[in-house]
Amino acid sequence: MAILILNQRRRAFAPYLTWLEDLEEEVYLYTSAAYGETTEPYAIMQVFNHWTTNDRVEIEALKLYEEHPYRLIIALDESDLIRAARLRERLSLPGQRLESAMAYRDKAWMKSLASQSVLCPAFRRLDSPLHLYDFVQEHGLPVVVKPVDGMGSMNTDIIRTPEQLNEVWERGLGAGLMVEAYIEGEMYEIDGLMMGQEIRFASAGRYSCQPVEILGKECFVELLSPADPIFQRLVQEVQQVIEALPSPGISTFHCELFHTREDELVLCEIASRTAGGRISESVSAMYGVNLNREWVRAQCGLPLTLPTSSPPRVAGVYLMPKRPGTVKKLPETLPFDWVTEYVPRVKAGELLDAAHSSVDAVMTVIIVGGDSVSLQARLSQLLQYLEREVQILPALKEVAWSEASVIGRK
Repeated sequence: MAILILNQRRRAFAPYLTWLEDLEEEVYLYTSAAYGETTEPYAIMQVFNHWTTNDRVEIEALKLYEEHPYRLIIALDESDLIRAARLRERLSLPGQRLESAMAYRDKAWMKSLASQSVLCPAFRRLDSPLHLYDFVQEHGLPVVVKPVDGMGSMNTDIIRTPEQLNEVWERGLGAGLMVEAYIEGEMYEIDGLMMGQEIRFASAGRYSCQPVEILGKECFVELLSPADPIFQRLVQEVQQVIEALPSPGISTFHCELFHTREDELVLCEIASRTAGGRISESVSAMYGVNLNREWVRAQCGLPLTLPTSSPPRVAGVYLMPKRPGTVKKLPETLPFDWVTEYVPRVKAGELLDAAHSSVDAVMTVIIVGGDSVSLQARLSQLLQYLEREVQILPALKEVAWSEASVIGRK
């Protein structure tokens, strides 16, 4: 038999044939043009333009099955999960079905299911502006308005004042939105691999700021030692969330939880896919595990390589958000042996807009340390270095900003 992979990533981030080198089956690849040119020996490979909106992907997958049957469909990106689930149901193939994909994708439905087992913010699906009006009347401000199927904090508004609420009314709400009460407190993220509804591996990290507020701030995600007092509590909470939702079968997960001043854990959201923003790569730097590789191999029934002992170090990823201006100076490399990955996402001379998502960054930097204290000390050293070595000329309408200012001031 064979397997079909639906892919929209660059090859550098998705070397499927390397991950599946011991698979004794043919591999078919349907991919976006972002994968790039390759001479890899896929049995069948087809490239589609406008990947996320191109309905031919599903139609061609059905036609392919008629001529070259396959036993599995693998899809790693959140925007492909429902597409893959539809095909599995149509072809009676194993893997995540539509009910599960929707529950992990539709945040309003997700919370309606999870709220039976864990704490969730007050929330409501918005079918009209009157629903938002009623919600604010009942719960007050601030509130968060976001797409029910959003990713990376895109198109998300934190409404703190009546003036901001009026701006939303004037702009028009649009469709496919929900509102929820704003939760004060720290935010944690938990990543891992699940089989059925059982967590097989988990990592947990702490955000320096909430993802919905990252568009104007720097953010550091510090991965926690499993010995941290809150680590097991976070994992146990995610286990309850997973048990409350329809099983995705074999999948990675990325969950975000609030930790309130009252010492309560409150669900923000969970997704049945691997974390973005280089969080997964920081998990790899700390634990030596590539979650996407293990996810793909587990679905194919191949042996896994999961950590069996506590990691010898901790890790974290720093994201510098974009802001309007022109990049004047950016380092090509970083002079620290404790930086395991530096990815500049812009170039000198490039004109930048404001960040549109929580992963829309000038750069990402993964650092490691022996413990949290050393990690934070190295983060401070990194920021001091970037303050000197990065310059972004402010846009004309932002002339009040300092030319040498690098990091958004809190």
